[in-house]
Amino acid sequence: MERILAPINTYSKLVLAFLFVVVPFFVLSLKINEFGSNNVNREITLSMQSKIRFYNELMGDDFGRIINWMKAFSSHDELDLLSNQAEILSANEKRETILKVQKELEILQSTSQFVKNVSVHIPSLGRTISSINLFGDIPEEEFHVLNTPTNLFEAPFVYWNGRLFISLSFPIMVNNTSPEFVLGVEISIDKLTGMFDQFAINPHGGTLLVDNKRQWTIANKPNTALLEPMIRDIVEKEGETHGIRQMKWNGQSYMVSFAVSQALGTTLVTYEPEEEVFGSVHRFREWLWVLIGLAVIVIALVSFFLYRVIHKPMNQLVRAFRRVERGDMNISVTYNHHDEFNYLFAQFNNMVRRLQEMIVEVYEQKYRAQHAEIKQLQSQINPHFFYNSLFILYRLSKKTGDEVLIRFSKYLGDYFEFVTRNTRTEVSLREEVQHALNYVEIQSIRFAHQIKVDFDELPIDFQAIQIPRIVLQPIIENAYKYALEEKEDEGRLAVRFDAEPDGLMISVEDNGEAMNETRAQELNNRLLNSPDPMEETSGMINVHRRLKYRYGEKYGLSLSVGELGGLKVSIRIPRGDDHVSDSHRGQ
Repeated sequence: MERILAPINTYSKLVLAFLFVVVPFFVLSLKINEFGSNNVNREITLSMQSKIRFYNELMGDDFGRIINWMKAFSSHDELDLLSNQAEILSANEKRETILKVQKELEILQSTSQFVKNVSVHIPSLGRTISSINLFGDIPEEEFHVLNTPTNLFEAPFVYWNGRLFISLSFPIMVNNTSPEFVLGVEISIDKLTGMFDQFAINPHGGTLLVDNKRQWTIANKPNTALLEPMIRDIVEKEGETHGIRQMKWNGQSYMVSFAVSQALGTTLVTYEPEEEVFGSVHRFREWLWVLIGLAVIVIALVSFFLYRVIHKPMNQLVRAFRRVERGDMNISVTYNHHDEFNYLFAQFNNMVRRLQEMIVEVYEQKYRAQHAEIKQLQSQINPHFFYNSLFILYRLSKKTGDEVLIRFSKYLGDYFEFVTRNTRTEVSLREEVQHALNYVEIQSIRFAHQIKVDFDELPIDFQAIQIPRIVLQPIIENAYKYALEEKEDEGRLAVRFDAEPDGLMISVEDNGEAMNETRAQELNNRLLNSPDPMEETSGMINVHRRLKYRYGEKYGLSLSVGELGGLKVSIRIPRGDDHVSDSHRGQ
């Protein structure tokens, strides 16, 4: 059962695929061959039937004319004179009458190809007049045979000593009295068998004329052992006037066609070996089967060749993958043929090489991360100390009552508290905005008379959104550092929040040095594409990449010329956590 349910291997699949394509054509070819064979068999059968019936009717018409002539000739005056009044005729009259009779006999002989001799036996003269011998003695034995009464309309033939006759005694006598004359027409058996030879499709066939009473048979190939069962099978079955049958004799099949003549009392039979008649059709079918067999062998060989061509490199590739699975990265496979597998092997080598590089990169990154954690712990000592000292300063300033110092120390303490608190990678947008606002308040104390700040309120619907830490403050810091610090007065900074259908747009805009579209586009291209950021855009690139990593390509930073005349940085974030990039999923 397990063997039956086992997966089919590649070689078997190839063979089955080829057979699935070819077998319908083979079946169709066999059906077409069968249809053609049946049509050919039917046409051959009809041809044999038509031919045997045509020749049977031809003989019937020919012998019918002979019989009608004999009946008409029996009433000629010359025969009456010679048989009843010969003694009163002079020698010259008798000779002229005999010549007239012979002339009539010669006419009959010339009108039928089957007539060998026509003779009149006149007992009163004791002489016989024939178409080939003017005057002679009556052959006694032949005379008695021909004087036998026959039915000219049902069985006119008389067979004697290998010779075939049609006879007419006139008048028909009883009590064994002698007739006035006996008219006999000898049929040429050679002419009949010559006609039979025309029937033959091949040398192994034959034709015969059989008396329906089975008293005689004339055949162009007298094979008694074969003819006896054929005659017995056909002639003894009454009621059929024509037909075609299959007969087996001595291990060979024959197609036998026959036609019965009721007027002549005979049956015309022709037979052909079935192998000779349908041999070409059978051989074509045999060759078709040979072709099918060869096709199956070719399919098996081609499938095996393709199997070898595909299976061998596949095995080599699978073994290579198993080595990689076991951790062996120092592997390189070679393939010397220029085909699709060459591409696969090259890509495999590239994959292994890339895996090695990535393993090294991951190891180095892990090492650097561990080193950075140590550095961070070391660096946190001073900020925490500074943060605690600021809160001490805040409490002391409250005792002195200096409001500016109180606010400054408060904003500075909150700022450093947010920066040094690194237990979370993401914070709510409300906390992020508050951190940026603390930074702006600190800078506002520093640049109290130089820079005016418009900081919009964060919409309530977006306050709880979780975003990466420190994304807004670096953008504002960048505006102070590169656009506003050098201004002695009338510096402008605007931070706005614009709700969109699928997210929030945060804009940071300044009125620094004159900004144009070309410069903005240049900065934008560097932001999006440059692997080595300029100092002016390094903080923005860091923010942009973190937002793209977190939310996808649709989100991040974009730069343009602002309404205040300086640079406008737009930060686009989604409305909620439904938007997570593919690289960030599962983390």
